[in-house]
Amino acid sequence: MTADLQQKIEVISINDSTPDDQNLGPIVPHERQIMNSVIAIWKEDPLNETLGIGKLHAKVRANHENWTVSEKRVKTVLKKFGMLTTNGDQFTYANEIKSEVTPDIDLPENVQIIMTTKRGKGLYAKRNIAKGDLIWEESQLFFVPPLANINLIKSGKACSYCGNLLHGSAAGSVLKGLDCRVCPEVWCSQECKRSDGQLHGLLKHNVYNPHRMSSGKLINAEAFLELQDYCLSEQWNALFAIAVIQANIVMDRTKSKGKQFQAMARVSQDIRYKALNSSAGAFDNFQGGALFVEEQQETLWKEGYAKFSAVFPRSNVSYKEFLFMMGTYNINNLDSCIYLTQSHLNHTCDPNTSVETDVVTRTNGLKVYAARDIRAGEELSTTYVNPAHTVQQRQRELRVNWGFLCGCAKCKNDIKEQHRRKSSACKENETDIRSMLAGAKVDGDFELEVPTHIAGERRKSVRFDEKVIAVAE
Repeated sequence: MTADLQQKIEVISINDSTPDDQNLGPIVPHERQIMNSVIAIWKEDPLNETLGIGKLHAKVRANHENWTVSEKRVKTVLKKFGMLTTNGDQFTYANEIKSEVTPDIDLPENVQIIMTTKRGKGLYAKRNIAKGDLIWEESQLFFVPPLANINLIKSGKACSYCGNLLHGSAAGSVLKGLDCRVCPEVWCSQECKRSDGQLHGLLKHNVYNPHRMSSGKLINAEAFLELQDYCLSEQWNALFAIAVIQANIVMDRTKSKGKQFQAMARVSQDIRYKALNSSAGAFDNFQGGALFVEEQQETLWKEGYAKFSAVFPRSNVSYKEFLFMMGTYNINNLDSCIYLTQSHLNHTCDPNTSVETDVVTRTNGLKVYAARDIRAGEELSTTYVNPAHTVQQRQRELRVNWGFLCGCAKCKNDIKEQHRRKSSACKENETDIRSMLAGAKVDGDFELEVPTHIAGERRKSVRFDEKVIAVAE
């Protein structure tokens, strides 16, 4: 082949193939490759999560034609990672969630708590409520500062309590009396300073008993600062939050806060993890990145428990209770904080209330409005997920994070509508194909227009399998 001719030939890969894949023979994939392939199939369409092993294996083979992998091996790998479902059933833990009668709760005028066998503990309207009415407003039972702003808080660039960014110099805070006299942290307002003052000292520098031995303290400030940095590096918000919650419980002289937290819907985090570990959602970044196998996850929990225990040397919180605290926080928090009355709202994808929080000033708490007219005796409901998401997305998120498969009217209607659209699409495709066949020539050939120019340049090409050899003019 002459040099001139070689310069005119360009080899192009098509059909989503890569040169590295094309010449490879049969491959026996690693178990992690199999898992990655299965996860990709689940994420492509959430409905695929209910596929049986046979159909799932067929999809894996279709996506990787050069893999040598049996249906039995796919099943074994899924079982090893705790992601094997039985007869399409997926792991739920709603029956593991327990709650008690809430003590010392000051309920809104038009609301009462009723416990039922089917729905558990919930809020119900005492009388008719009109659409748009403010049903109640409340402050946080436990306010948790934003973990992401911890470094800004430590350097005095964000409020030590609410975490809002500060505008102005540190000197200005000193003049207003909003600075801490022991550490560099400052507050954005007198209200934040009053809310945080005592706990700040005990958590950050323990000025109230600096000379006592660590074993005698209710809170070990040095251990808390170590836990705080650890949570930031691991992006472990739940551990940071329950440390803040436990600090509030320890310092509550009325002992009400601890009892109220205990009475909330409770579930152990290791039970929740079984659902997380059986879903493609476990691999999403917001759920903690890559999947940990059970042994690795337990090692992480125990490391967190050791740091938590060091912060509260006299609390004697067991490892079992530690996991319950973490699970309870995860299923009850709203915007990282815990609200007492709001935590009683059960879920539906088409709720009759609208829960509004102030995203700018988080310390303002929340307000609950009637999203439509509510009848006396009707349960008040909220949504735990985005109602605009597909029914499959909603149900997967609800199963993983709250342990149940939603069967509300909206979910049922959305599934019916999806089936209707798919059925209509199939009929339309059939009609299009019939029309095309009816217009075909007698000999069965079809005239397809051949493009003569690509980007202004005429090309002559010949197809060989997955490559095109293009010859420039």
